[in-house]
Amino acid sequence: MKKRIKALALAAVLIGCWMLSLPVSAMAVSNTWYAGFGSRQIIPDENSPQPLYIAGYNSGWQVTGVLDDCEARAVWLDTGAQGVLIIGVDCVALDSGTVARIREALHDLPNCAAVHVYATHTHAGPDTLGLWGPTGINGKNDAYMEALIQAAADAGRAAAADRHPGSLHYGWVQTEDMYRDSRIPEVYDANLYHLRFAPQDGSAGVRLLFYGAHAESLRGDNTLLSRDFPGLLCDEVTQTTGDRTMFFPGAIGGLIMTKAFVPDTGRQAVENLRITADKLIGYALSITPEKEQTILPDLSIATETFVIPLDNPAFLLYKTLGILNNKAVPAQSATGYAVETELSVLMLGDLAVAMIPGELFPELVSGAAYGDANPQGVNPRPLCEIAQENGISNLLIAGLANDEIGYIVPPSDFLLNETLPYIEKTMDYKGENHYEETNSVGPLCAQAIADAFERAVRQLNRPSDNSK
Repeated sequence: MKKRIKALALAAVLIGCWMLSLPVSAMAVSNTWYAGFGSRQIIPDENSPQPLYIAGYNSGWQVTGVLDDCEARAVWLDTGAQGVLIIGVDCVALDSGTVARIREALHDLPNCAAVHVYATHTHAGPDTLGLWGPTGINGKNDAYMEALIQAAADAGRAAAADRHPGSLHYGWVQTEDMYRDSRIPEVYDANLYHLRFAPQDGSAGVRLLFYGAHAESLRGDNTLLSRDFPGLLCDEVTQTTGDRTMFFPGAIGGLIMTKAFVPDTGRQAVENLRITADKLIGYALSITPEKEQTILPDLSIATETFVIPLDNPAFLLYKTLGILNNKAVPAQSATGYAVETELSVLMLGDLAVAMIPGELFPELVSGAAYGDANPQGVNPRPLCEIAQENGISNLLIAGLANDEIGYIVPPSDFLLNETLPYIEKTMDYKGENHYEETNSVGPLCAQAIADAFERAVRQLNRPSDNSK
């Protein structure tokens, strides 16, 4: 996430105040998968008296036109009993307050064990957090937020109604020369992953694409509304294959983004978008059936609700101003509060999808090289290691899911400005820019995520009273 408003603390999480483990929801195992898909456009209200601010870079920049309308897309999954609904919204992020409203709109959906909502993290969408209006002013457009919530709910209901039997398949391809990691060490997952549902009746299938990059190929001078590359990627994969397609951001922390493929990203922004999308489309279409693994129809989910001491004062300010709608509770911390959030692990056969409420640095997943700006910081065990110890052979990250807690930074590289912590960014002894810490809840966040993930996967390894 990028933004000029200094001291943006998007949200927070972690350990120590209290935690609540929700019971594992175990669905009956059958010999087939069932899936459905739905989508709805989110159309700005031209008659709204409120401005529509563009999110992701600059404060107070209004949308000047539409390149392509944002959407809500949803997939329903079950194995013969209760199902799971996953809704993806083309926007920069959604806090837990907005997610709660979408869930409430779907509270009467039959046979639904869980509703999960994530953002594709486009930096060319409207301000859906309230942080990109003029400084100190809520940047959300009320009419647009209502349209977003309605579109998400309608897409979810359409996905549930579209339920068909079929098979589920998993594949991936390594992309080359696509990434720009703005922070040393350069660590990212170069793979583009997909889950493909193939209906038995030969009707249109569903593809879920996972890629660890910020959706900002239009860059910071853009004022046109757009889904950015996830939109073109999904549209053209659908056009070519017939499969309805959704995009999931992976571990994108550290300002991991796609490279610039043009000399001038200001004047050639749309061209850069087109080139980026074309490259990813080619990779996505190269994951052919012979490169896939079949996923056995076995579905379960565990959710951890937990809190983290809130050390970033800007988050509390935005919460006090009524801009952010994350859940806050009194706690022992630098601000006297903690933020309540959630993490879920969805098991599809032997594949786990970790639904992370923020922008996770990928080294916290893989255990690859860490920065060393804070030698006193102790990094948590990487998520891949925890997964493997619990019998999980394949792990996918779905970032910005069910909440936005900002950047999840490795403690060994968490460095604050000594004079104005969380307000001004700082530089380390190598000249490395520590911008992300100004948009973080604090150095405990990474450990909290790892602990919540471990508790969730351990729940999944235990027999559930809900199993049938």
